[in-house]
Amino acid sequence: MDIIIAGAGRVGFKLAQTLSVKHNIIIIDKNKDALSRLTESIDVMPIYGNIEDPDTFKALIERPYDIFIAVTDNDEANIISTLIADDVIDVKKKIIRLRNPFFAKSSIAHKIGIYEAVFPFIAAARSIKLLLDFPKANNVKNFIFTPQTLVSVLVEESDIHSIKEIESQDIVVVGIERDKKFYIPTDNEAIQQKDLLYLFGQKEEIKRLCDRLNRNAPKQIRKIAIFGAELLGLEIAKAFLEQKVELKIIEKDPELCKRASEILQNRATIINSRYVEHTIFEEENVKNADMVISTSNDDEDNIIRCLEAKEYGVKKTVAVNNDMEFYSLMHKLGIVAVRGPKMSAYYSILKKIASSAVITERHYCGGRGTIFMRKIFPNSPLIDKKIKPLQQEDILSFIIRNSVIHPLKQKTTLKALDVIVVFSKSYLEEKVKKWIYTL
Repeated sequence: MDIIIAGAGRVGFKLAQTLSVKHNIIIIDKNKDALSRLTESIDVMPIYGNIEDPDTFKALIERPYDIFIAVTDNDEANIISTLIADDVIDVKKKIIRLRNPFFAKSSIAHKIGIYEAVFPFIAAARSIKLLLDFPKANNVKNFIFTPQTLVSVLVEESDIHSIKEIESQDIVVVGIERDKKFYIPTDNEAIQQKDLLYLFGQKEEIKRLCDRLNRNAPKQIRKIAIFGAELLGLEIAKAFLEQKVELKIIEKDPELCKRASEILQNRATIINSRYVEHTIFEEENVKNADMVISTSNDDEDNIIRCLEAKEYGVKKTVAVNNDMEFYSLMHKLGIVAVRGPKMSAYYSILKKIASSAVITERHYCGGRGTIFMRKIFPNSPLIDKKIKPLQQEDILSFIIRNSVIHPLKQKTTLKALDVIVVFSKSYLEEKVKKWIYTL
């Protein structure tokens, strides 16, 4: 495809790096240094210019484009550039990244013909909110084609020693992270302490299993402390408001504290602490929280805050992960790593580009694993077709039929409402994609 990316910041750079492998990428930015760094390592066409200036787009009017993606940190610039692109060039789909949660509730994106809008702050907040239903989990992913869910859980003081003790028609193990490495497990795989297991299956069965796999994490989350009252911290707090939880927000900026109090309407305790020190865990009773969440843009700061909480006996600590370099370290330290807004924007946009009405593509384990799902709708030409499974090391394939998970290890005749699910290491992404799209 021919894709235009407006913005060469962290998200734009990462998208260009990934998409340029298979697509023709044009990237626009007014920062010459950012464009130079990008073109030194990636095969893309750079355009120097202001994305809010129609003249910048004149060089692109000669041919049509498949997708225009606006991903700067400025909502207004993203909206204006998308409007200009729609008016000046021939582009089929437009994807926009928006920070302000107001736009999620408005019809502005629809009115200006935007194909998809991505709200990374809201997405990050929702991913943390899901932990209320799975207090033992590190991460939870839901899917549009099936009620089954993907849950990662850290193995601590477990009496389960083998995958054979886990797997059934309701639950399968589709990944293990161990010693900073990611594995697609075999049938006889042993389970070790401190493994991070990825479980796919029925929600209630996974909840029961998590209780056996991790005996250290809290059984329920009722008291939550959030460090940081900037946009992300506020979105996380807002996501919890309708739940029966006690919220505390710790912030050193008095103005941010005032704004948080106004937005949350006194439904959370706002603590203004000029210097966030050890004493706050004692003085403000933060040590009694079931879960502490650190929302800084600085991963090192988030790690330190979580380690302090652990030192005071907090059983579940969550760090917003902005830089993949710190992802494995967070896991090794027993800290739940949740995608920050920029990473969330990157993966959300990839999902929208790669998915279709019948096939979805997702990533897990920090992008080292890939999930493909294809639903066989009642009008599908694949009904009654016999398919051959994709069998290879580092690939696990299943068919979900009548809510039961069946391993796809032999030729199978497809039926209406079947869901084909394939888990693989990311290096096999293109092979799996070709197989599932050409069934």
